[in-house]
Amino acid sequence: MKKSLLFLCCVFISGLAFAQKPPRINKYWVEFTDKNDSPYCTCRPAEFLSLQALERRTQAGIEVVENDLPVNPAYIKQLITQGVELHLTSRWLNAATVMADSATAAQFQRLPFVKNVQYLGPHLKYRNPQNRPTKKRKSTAKYPQPGGAANPLGYAGRQNSLLNMYPLYAAGVRGAGIRVAVMDGGFTNTDTIPLFDSIALQGRLMVGHDFVERDNALFESAQHGTSVLSVMAGNLPGYFIGTAPDATYFLLKTEDTGGEYPVEEANWIAGAEWADSVGAQIINASLGYTSFNDTSLSHKYWQLDGRTAIGSRGATIAATKGMIICNSAGNEGDGTWHYIGVPADAPGIVAVGAVDYAGKRADFSSFGPTSDGRIKPDLVAPGEQVVTAGNVGIDLGLSSGTSVASPLLVGALASLWSAYPNKTAAEILAAVFASADQARHPDNARGYGLPDMTEAWLQLGGFVSGHTTFSFDRDSGELTVLTASSDFAGNSTVDMRNILGQLVGVFPARFLKNSISTLKISGLKQVPAGAYQIVLPAGERLMVVLWK
Repeated sequence: MKKSLLFLCCVFISGLAFAQKPPRINKYWVEFTDKNDSPYCTCRPAEFLSLQALERRTQAGIEVVENDLPVNPAYIKQLITQGVELHLTSRWLNAATVMADSATAAQFQRLPFVKNVQYLGPHLKYRNPQNRPTKKRKSTAKYPQPGGAANPLGYAGRQNSLLNMYPLYAAGVRGAGIRVAVMDGGFTNTDTIPLFDSIALQGRLMVGHDFVERDNALFESAQHGTSVLSVMAGNLPGYFIGTAPDATYFLLKTEDTGGEYPVEEANWIAGAEWADSVGAQIINASLGYTSFNDTSLSHKYWQLDGRTAIGSRGATIAATKGMIICNSAGNEGDGTWHYIGVPADAPGIVAVGAVDYAGKRADFSSFGPTSDGRIKPDLVAPGEQVVTAGNVGIDLGLSSGTSVASPLLVGALASLWSAYPNKTAAEILAAVFASADQARHPDNARGYGLPDMTEAWLQLGGFVSGHTTFSFDRDSGELTVLTASSDFAGNSTVDMRNILGQLVGVFPARFLKNSISTLKISGLKQVPAGAYQIVLPAGERLMVVLWK
């Protein structure tokens, strides 16, 4: 009898403990009905958009509208009083992502200002130590010089040349003044790899925000972002030069490396909104979503219309804010699901596919079209056996995927835009699309094709404003340049620089105002063949080519 009573007590206590087990916390997307009674106003945009963001919009003739207003803080406050924790908000889609149990989330739908509640997946515990101390940078002494002066782009030369970047480098067009936001899963060792020394030391490596763990610890979690950044920002002359080594980069962590759930689409939107608010001109997101750990949440092909998935809806709005948005098309081209992913389906953004060094579509590069019949991908870039940093310690390695194709193109776009900073995103993209090798006959394998950045650059205005002709005598080492492009008159000097902007020499010159000036530059017998720029006193740059 005593044993039975003891057994019943144990069962009762065990059952009580089971009943008191705390409910599982999930993440939910809570979309609001309106922005009524908001303390924010489109008439005071400086309260939520930076000066750079407003200048970009003004230049493109884009007005600040209601979807730019932050979420009504009164709505957020009422959610928090329900005992939930706020993860992030979306002003474009007028929503919040919160952490709550299912019972609490069910109550949200009864609130008069709530339009929709959607499950985004479980709340995964944070795994990474916050704010890891900055490491000491590595010495560059160990790095070989594979090409030296003959190949100043080093191991990046082949991939960059496929986009025809060399003349832009010769013109000193390398992305200066362009703000690029990079959204990824982490940037491990970016604070130590020598390829990023120049952007770090010159204040062009900007720590943005971690939208996964909600801190500013970004040099952790994954080397994927490091590899992505390297093909744009890498800068070790003679060893490795990215497609835009002079641009400014904002690092954002939106990808949760602990699992695949729709909450990452909400993170993507929050990252894009942050980039917009600080005045970024270009966003790279080497990310895409089709299948999730919870397969019931996985996307179906019919949803790839740019209007259904949360991430695609946000990306569609992002493309209306005067930025260029590039997103990897996906690596499912040779799989069962061979279509692009979310948010690459969004209209207005550039879904980037991958090609090999022959310009042929890489087998893994995902196909279009979207479910509503639009051509995707939009453009392609090198994505097979691309040289990157970060995936093998601090050394270089090879990476394949649309994840590296997209940033290669982004860097090229940044460099092109830096030559014409008064152009709009639409004008830059129009020239790039027109230069692509399938511009007249796009398809759903390579989109409009592989762009020729030099052709796009010439379409937008070319090298200099005045007429320039030149000749070069290798035997004597003398370069003769005829130009009428300088307003300067009198004796002066001109600089000669290589495609990286490095000074080759300073030479005396005499200019006649309102007349053709003949510049004779001697002593070039030992200068390697290639493209160079002559910098005139007024700042104009003339491109010349020295041959063997």
